[in-house]
Amino acid sequence: MENNTRKNLIDSAFSEIYSNGYQGASLTTILKNAKVHKGSMYHFFENKKDMALVCIKEKIYERFVQRYSLILALESGYLEAFIDGLKDTSQRDFNKGCPIANIVQEMSNIDEEFKVLMEEIYQSFRKNIKDILDISIQKNEMKECDTRKLALYIASTIEGAILSAKATQNIQDYVDVIDILSSYIMSFKKS
Repeated sequence: MENNTRKNLIDSAFSEIYSNGYQGASLTTILKNAKVHKGSMYHFFENKKDMALVCIKEKIYERFVQRYSLILALESGYLEAFIDGLKDTSQRDFNKGCPIANIVQEMSNIDEEFKVLMEEIYQSFRKNIKDILDISIQKNEMKECDTRKLALYIASTIEGAILSAKATQNIQDYVDVIDILSSYIMSFKKS
């Protein structure tokens, strides 16, 4: 029961923050959607901010694990699997944008704890991409290159593509950028 209560709070808080931002997130709505009383929240978290930081960390890392650990567990075809994941538009919400970028843009300049957490999450995102590139080189599927710089370029391009689609409310903007990015990534593939 206790684990369900905590999970419900985390899920509800993430949904509310992703939809309305941290500052616009209503604690009343979070508690109502989680079907939890305020006292139960304080059993798990010190306050709204503590709950928000925990839910952001857990939910975003959960997405990374789902997306990238499956690719790294493959025996081959890492670049293709990575690109397939990028091209799968069902994995993203283009109306709300990227949860990482949203929180970075909203909170990084005004709260040190959010800034530190979001930097850690963003670095993890880049590391996951670098790990895919590194294993591709290690398995002789990809030409040698500076995977740190390439991972930065890929992460930045993905974030920009998501932002463009959010700004225009046109998923095709994302698709077009990812098509060009995919061609660029595949140019590193060994023949």
